[in-house]
Amino acid sequence: MDTLRPAALRVLVVDDNRDAADTLAMLLELRRYEVRAAYNGTHGLRVAREWVPDCVISDIQMPELDGYALARAVRADPTLAETKLVALSAFSDAGHARRAADAGFDHQITKASDTQELLEVLTVIEEIKKLATQTQELAQQNVELAGQTKQLLREVKEEVKEVKQDVRELKHEVKELKDERNSKKS
Repeated sequence: MDTLRPAALRVLVVDDNRDAADTLAMLLELRRYEVRAAYNGTHGLRVAREWVPDCVISDIQMPELDGYALARAVRADPTLAETKLVALSAFSDAGHARRAADAGFDHQITKASDTQELLEVLTVIEEIKKLATQTQELAQQNVELAGQTKQLLREVKEEVKEVKQDVRELKHEVKELKDERNSKKS
């Protein structure tokens, strides 16, 4: 298994407020995440499709393509199936949370909350990514071991075949020796 540190979590920040997007991107870069920023939903979707991030953190209220539409588009794209979505919303009521979940967001964080909550969510996403990578590595090792096992089984079967042939030949020689001995006695 690969014991090297896994690649940094790739995070795309999408917010029409450039200052907010750039500030969040800078904060995440300081935490050693690989970050890109997009300043509207349309651009965010294009970057997501080209870059395939592990996580998209998106504002909800944006012109052109709002966060809900962005989430639905990401969920509809098979290449982005593993991408986690985090909604950044000014609203914290149950209706907006339900709407975010229905659009495909995995998490919702209010903009008013401190960054600690967001960092905790990203830590969980990073752990999920790490476990998924380890699972893939183990699955690959299982495939390799299965191939080695099949090869060993073929070799053992061949050896058994040779041993059986040797036993048959020995039995035949023993029979001939017995027959020869019996014919000399008579």
